[in-house]
Amino acid sequence: MGMFVACQNELIRALKAAGCGKEPYTSRKKLLSTAESRVSAVLCEEEAVERDKQKKAFVGVGGEHLKRSKMYSRDITYLVIIGDYSSEKIEEIYESFLEELPKGIYVDGNFTSIEPTDADWVGEKDHLLYSKVSVQIKVTCHGGLYKDTEMTRIKDINLNVRKEG
Repeated sequence: MGMFVACQNELIRALKAAGCGKEPYTSRKKLLSTAESRVSAVLCEEEAVERDKQKKAFVGVGGEHLKRSKMYSRDITYLVIIGDYSSEKIEEIYESFLEELPKGIYVDGNFTSIEPTDADWVGEKDHLLYSKVSVQIKVTCHGGLYKDTEMTRIKDINLNVRKEG
């Protein structure tokens, strides 16, 4: 499973554990077409990709010596939306969501941090949803794309030196 899907699934899990009863929307089009007042959503806002040159040597599970190269840094920003009838109910779910959110997850053995960055409280006249109030939380997941290669250690190389002539 890739970083995008793993992070989205973790945000959905945290929303459900926080008390959002129905399955959160993952499509902006479906969210805007719903007539429900109690809604939640996890929408991808953007992804920033940057080439990276980090390298790290480590010993693998089988004792082999490997070099891990970080090929790209990836920052995926999601918009998590919680909408309901009352500010009190939303605040309760919002605080539970933040408590449920881990500092990060492991994706293919690599740590990906999960950091809420901003929250915006919106009244019914300021958004297109049927909810009376909603909170929109930006959550950024910092991870990367890595490649492991085997390393040959100098002490493992046998050299045969002969003198000619």
